[in-house]
Amino acid sequence: MTLSRLHVFASLLFAAGAYLAAEPCAAAQEAIPDQPGRREAEAKANRAMESFDLLEFEAAKHQLGEALALVKRHRLERDPIAARVYLDLGIVEFAGFKNRGAAHQAFTAAVTIDPRIEIGVAYRTDAMAELLIAVKRARGIPVSEGGSDEMGGAPACAAVAGMAHTAVELARPGQGQPIAARVGEAVRAERVNLYYRPSGGARYMRVTMPRVAGCVYEAAIPAEAMQGSAIDYFVAAIRAGKIVAKSGAADAPHVIELAERGSGGASSVGASSRGPAGAEAAGGGRKTIFAAFALGTGGGWVTGSTEVVGSDVECCFARAPFHLLPEVGYYITRRLSVSAAFRMGFAIGADVPGHASVAPAGLVRLRYALSQGGNGLMLSALAGGGMIRHVVDVERTMGDGDTDTTASGPFILGGGVGYIHPVSPMLRLVAELNVVTAFPAGIDEIGSCPGSGCVRPDFSVGADLNLGVLVAF
Repeated sequence: MTLSRLHVFASLLFAAGAYLAAEPCAAAQEAIPDQPGRREAEAKANRAMESFDLLEFEAAKHQLGEALALVKRHRLERDPIAARVYLDLGIVEFAGFKNRGAAHQAFTAAVTIDPRIEIGVAYRTDAMAELLIAVKRARGIPVSEGGSDEMGGAPACAAVAGMAHTAVELARPGQGQPIAARVGEAVRAERVNLYYRPSGGARYMRVTMPRVAGCVYEAAIPAEAMQGSAIDYFVAAIRAGKIVAKSGAADAPHVIELAERGSGGASSVGASSRGPAGAEAAGGGRKTIFAAFALGTGGGWVTGSTEVVGSDVECCFARAPFHLLPEVGYYITRRLSVSAAFRMGFAIGADVPGHASVAPAGLVRLRYALSQGGNGLMLSALAGGGMIRHVVDVERTMGDGDTDTTASGPFILGGGVGYIHPVSPMLRLVAELNVVTAFPAGIDEIGSCPGSGCVRPDFSVGADLNLGVLVAF
């Protein structure tokens, strides 16, 4: 065979191979669902759940309807995106409109397309997961006896040692709010109760929670009670007249913020996994601004010498008899706040001629409540600048007074613990014990020295006890 014939033969083989290779590729390309259609439906579903997170339930349902129309138009009825849209529709019906029947229908459509589909952690509640399990069982999809789907997505009753409950954080006013909890077999609960009240109110109302499936108990806070800015609630399992398991407590309840449409924040079943997680709305029904006023006293260990007499401080403890502490602040979340405070100390008891009478200081404070509701025990930290004065006994000089002052500062750091007791949705009583350190950090003199305005600051570490009121707006 000549070289030219070999060239022609090779060309024919290459052309035939290219043709045969092109045929399956074209077939495979035809089998792939329309990508633009799927992406557009997914974008609609994402926007729908963003609306749901903003409590715009009607808008979410409408957008999911548009997503389903896209699915049908592009013949994606058996595509996973169709299952996802139906699942999201079930979430909106269940948690937004409290329509269990419509949610059941949507979940049925979802599992028919994708038997393995699960509710994401961001939106899953115990009652919603139990409904999905019931739908799967009705369709013959394997679900373990312990109440946990074999795919691992739903809660397992066997794993509950006491009580498990996903706290509801945000809801719309005027709509009944379902509350669900799982109670372990070992608790041997005779009944499970839901307790609720207007946030900070004096008296809880009680609702018995019937068992709806497996270890899940569910009841609802009535629509007529979902008024005001927030609702306190907790769940308790009762045996022999005593609480044997609980989520929340009477003095440290869960708190549902009540917000109208579009006020921001997470939905009542959790923050969206498709957007920024963990953000808590500053608006809506939650109080965000507060003003506080406290009276205080204290004392501590001081160093250096007294301001007028110049007597060396020899004793271990000096008094800071009285101070006022006005404060304004902002709730970053229900549990975390930042504030600016003005501490004005008064050197009551000092009697040497020419002694200083006041000790001003400005502080920035952070508070963090240990309970979800923002009341009860809290921790705090503070930093600022100014003077803290203590009164110290000195040797009598020429018949003049025998109690002088010491000055410490101008840098102040501290922290402490406290307790907040709600009186009403706006008013709280506050008690705090703070450890406060004041130190010069290399500053030897403040003001014109020598002279009447001269201050030579020293070091002190002491404790402030504050009692006051806080008003939230």
